[in-house]
Amino acid sequence: PRHTVLKICRYLQAHKVSPLPLLVSPATQQGTSTMAALTPTALVWANPSPARAALAPPPPPLHPSRTHLARGRRRLAPGWRVPSTIPTPAAAPSSTPTPASPPSGPPGLYSAETFELTPENVDLVLEDVRPYLIADGGNVDVVSVEGGVVSLRLQGACGSCPSSTTTMKMGIERVLKEKFGEAVKDICQVFDDLQTETTVEAVNNHLDILRPAIKNYGGSVDVISVDGGECHVRYVGPDTIGSGIKAAIKEKFPDILNVVFTG
Repeated sequence: PRHTVLKICRYLQAHKVSPLPLLVSPATQQGTSTMAALTPTALVWANPSPARAALAPPPPPLHPSRTHLARGRRRLAPGWRVPSTIPTPAAAPSSTPTPASPPSGPPGLYSAETFELTPENVDLVLEDVRPYLIADGGNVDVVSVEGGVVSLRLQGACGSCPSSTTTMKMGIERVLKEKFGEAVKDICQVFDDLQTETTVEAVNNHLDILRPAIKNYGGSVDVISVDGGECHVRYVGPDTIGSGIKAAIKEKFPDILNVVFTG
């Protein structure tokens, strides 16, 4: 009867008993009456004792920070909202180094830029030719530069060599005109016919024309003695430069027949 059900509901409300287990009990699912579903066992499970409640597993914790996916859409848990603006991460500094600008300075000997015609620049350009002259026992000296005319003196073996004119025309003149262009009007060779006495001091003075280049190659040269057509020289350096030293001494001092190197 209906009034009986109402009494039971009031009783459950007064004793704070949840009616949910009664609604889903096996008796209700099988179509039995509500009174049959109100068995003592159902009432016990509807209002568990403190001991039974302690054995019941705790409910899973809520994580409001997690998101729920439903029907392919993304929505936040209750209590969270999407910020109106999303901060953009700062761009990382580039690890690629910025190419440095080339250092400013005078053009190199092999550059396409021409030089101003001065004695200093002529001597600088001739540094490109001197290694070949020194290897043959000679060198070149700048005497003067006036009105576009360059006066040079071939020293050592190159000065009295029969092919000195060819050396001047094919080597030195070509390099000078390449670097100074039309500023070079003429290139003259100056000869020095002064003959000196064959002494240790004279030979050492003659080798002064080769010493700067020898020093650049990490070597050194010094005349020890001159006796009976034989010259003893203390030399340290490349063999090619040593051959040029011997040729320069013999060419300048014809009475020296043999040059001996000592360590």
